[in-house]
Amino acid sequence: MTKIKLAIILILYLIIVSFLSIKNIIAPHNFLILGLDPRNDLLEKTETTDTIIYANFSSNFDNVKLFSLPRDLWFYPQSKKINQIYPDNFNNIQNNFNQIIGQNIDRTVVITTQNLKDIAFLIGGVDVYLDKELKDDKYPNQAYIDDPKSGAPIYKTIFYPAGVNHLDSSNITEFVRSRKSSDLAANGGTDLGRIDRQQQLINSLLSKILATRHPQQLLSLYKYFNQNISHNFNKKDYLVLSVKILPNISKLKLIKISIPTGENPKTDIIYHPTKFINKQWVFITSTPDYQTLKSFISKSLLY
Repeated sequence: MTKIKLAIILILYLIIVSFLSIKNIIAPHNFLILGLDPRNDLLEKTETTDTIIYANFSSNFDNVKLFSLPRDLWFYPQSKKINQIYPDNFNNIQNNFNQIIGQNIDRTVVITTQNLKDIAFLIGGVDVYLDKELKDDKYPNQAYIDDPKSGAPIYKTIFYPAGVNHLDSSNITEFVRSRKSSDLAANGGTDLGRIDRQQQLINSLLSKILATRHPQQLLSLYKYFNQNISHNFNKKDYLVLSVKILPNISKLKLIKISIPTGENPKTDIIYHPTKFINKQWVFITSTPDYQTLKSFISKSLLY
């Protein structure tokens, strides 16, 4: 047997051993997705997370369950809303959310509105379906923010008709930011309405990314994720997740789990207590240990 053949056999052997060892490594299953809309302009100054999603991969990586938490949920240990847990280091963020949902968070991803615009550009935009039209007459006007003396109105009107809407880098920001379209969440207004839209968008983005087969586009997304998005993934995570996910990529399902949220403590897991806490409008759970929420999430992960 020639030296070349021996070298080829050795290389193949090492690849197989590496592959098998990776398959036996415990892959991260629980992820925290934070949507950040940093603002520092004439109308608003904030660096809190408007979107908070707990994502769980099933044990065989054939589905992902997504749970959205309202940003106004009260965090008892620190006497503040959960959207103020950020900014902090990833370990502290994950430990704090562990207390709320009762699941150990493995990795965290922080996606800004600029990231959304860039990703939409890289994948050619996404389509989302609205049951009812979305119209907001009080959306902050960027022209006014850029130059208040220009005479531009403070607010502008944005509109998305009922049915399928194509979102790209030109209109995706308004879609996820708007919360003044109505006083009712069912009509797309309020923070709850915005949460529903944001999760729908996340579903559409993830679905299109997972369906991507073009090598160059996948490489562009990979590079963008590493260079422009804040996260605590490591190189081993990429290898392990690739081995776990790729065999099931064609049948991978995204499952939205809606946490009952409203104003009725008898039927809603998360509810508004009809009073302010620390002079703030908030959501709470029935007990400060979040046990009802933890139980709901735990049971939802079983099926």
